[in-house]
Amino acid sequence: MSAAIDQRRYDREVGERARTVMEYIVKTGRIDAWNAHAFLALDAVAPERLTAAVAELLGVANFTEYGGTAGGPFHVLPAAVLLARWPERLPSEAIALIKGFFTGGIIDRGNTENHWLMHYTGLLLAAERLGGQPCLWNGLSPEAVRAEATRWILGMIDRSAMVGHYEYDSTGYIAEHVTPLVALTEYARDEALRTKARMMLALHFADIALEYFHGAWAGGHSREGYRVNTWTQSGTVRGLNYVYFGHEDFDPEAHTQGFIVPNLVTSYRPPALIVSMACERDEPFVVRKTKAPRAIYRHVRRDAGPVRKYTYHSRSFALGSTQLNLPGPPAGPIDLTSWDLTWDGPKHQAKIVCNHPYRDPARFSAFLPVPPQTAGRDIGTGKPYLQWPDRLFGASPYERLMQHRGTAIVLYDIPADDADPYVNLYLPKGLTWTERDGWLGADVTNHQQARTCGFYLALYPIGPYRWHEIRESSSSSVMVREGELIDGWLLRIESRHAGLILEAVEKEGWAGFDGFLQRRADCRPDTSLWPVGRRVSLISAAGDRLEMVYDGPHLVNGVAIDYDRWPLLEAPWVRAEVGSGVVSFAKDGESLTLDFGVTGPLIPMRVIG
Repeated sequence: MSAAIDQRRYDREVGERARTVMEYIVKTGRIDAWNAHAFLALDAVAPERLTAAVAELLGVANFTEYGGTAGGPFHVLPAAVLLARWPERLPSEAIALIKGFFTGGIIDRGNTENHWLMHYTGLLLAAERLGGQPCLWNGLSPEAVRAEATRWILGMIDRSAMVGHYEYDSTGYIAEHVTPLVALTEYARDEALRTKARMMLALHFADIALEYFHGAWAGGHSREGYRVNTWTQSGTVRGLNYVYFGHEDFDPEAHTQGFIVPNLVTSYRPPALIVSMACERDEPFVVRKTKAPRAIYRHVRRDAGPVRKYTYHSRSFALGSTQLNLPGPPAGPIDLTSWDLTWDGPKHQAKIVCNHPYRDPARFSAFLPVPPQTAGRDIGTGKPYLQWPDRLFGASPYERLMQHRGTAIVLYDIPADDADPYVNLYLPKGLTWTERDGWLGADVTNHQQARTCGFYLALYPIGPYRWHEIRESSSSSVMVREGELIDGWLLRIESRHAGLILEAVEKEGWAGFDGFLQRRADCRPDTSLWPVGRRVSLISAAGDRLEMVYDGPHLVNGVAIDYDRWPLLEAPWVRAEVGSGVVSFAKDGESLTLDFGVTGPLIPMRVIG
């Protein structure tokens, strides 16, 4: 949306897309407590089916003799939002179940930031509507519950505005942040809280918009794993992108996640100025972000440092990387993606990523409450893919990255006693790969959405490598013929000191693919000081000299990158400094300032990393 498309027109278009999603959900006939809003909005549900949906949500078996309903954040939020949005439309039986849950249930807060936000949002909305009760589920008065919830919600918002979002840029869990915040802007009775929630939503949508690339969320993510980070698009962000950004055809499989449905019946719309950052770009640009340090509670001698992101958007691709600043082994957040190259293409055919499959079970007990002695088995039993040796996601304490525009250097220093002394590099099968003097090159053609002819890609693996095939399916008990989870080449770089140099350039200005690849072959990286001297350098196709020292300075044309001066958020249309609590936007003659007005110390966040 540019200045030529005003907020009113944009609001109407969002409403039309929201109705498209709701009509499809109603057509399927499957109702639950999350998507019941669509049935109510379209007058397409009988009272008994609403009651059944609430009963199913709150029918969690309790293992005590108490007899109350047990539930967590994924019960608290949908129950409270239904009560807040449809008090006149819910059957009395459904209302009684919800009130019984909040007055006599056994409620668990969860252990991630999105859990806490859903938990406290749901409790706040319920407490505001149950003021006549002497006490709620925990023995506290509704006013005490509301006050505690307000303190935590404002604390999470203020921390994000000052030092960066904790569960940052998660393709899979962003809806669990957006949906409670939208509920607060619509239904909370505290006007100051509503205002803060609306500002935090604008900041979230700015995060998405600045790294939006033809429906994908490019760059590094705090949580993206679980075998979907080779997908061009993944997670609940797909539904949010469709509804709030448009620029995509409706896809029922991708755009109808239940977690986004409560938002579709609200008046909330992000500012059109912020949406325009996702959809109208004429020139390449860089996005820099600072995010909160990862939470590591055990086994390490120091705290993690701030997370710093760098994402370069060109017309045909987006390349993003992260300075994780982990405190060393065994710190290794389990579903983090530190970098990727993204372009416009089908699933599995438009993403490149690599990973050292760090498997020390102490990485689980470093930030989860499970006992260290049994962490590997306890977590691995429920999620065995977290311990697979061909894993393509999850942080490694031995990975270091450097990036300048479309060029990146990735280095690893894996100890001799590590169970997996190698790196897995995912490459799409749909590309034709050409090997020349140590480089692997590909001529990449964009999919139907992009307006450019594509780009050239060159990879330089540091260390010996072998080609393997990787194919995984969620139903893989017999024979996997098509891996709907993962399907591509796995290039295994078999060295404790593995590395990768990647460069992507637009096709314009080159004498064809062969000319580009020959240029790369004629200018090989300098790895003579790796690993002994801890240093790798190269001259990029644009003529810039990149020099990376492992656990040392990163230099571009002889000048060290100053990560300590990294902004909270920076792109051509936005600027925010760490610790200021003020975010300023300006584009197409319009401007917007978010001043969170943070005073006093920040509330601690003790959630998993």
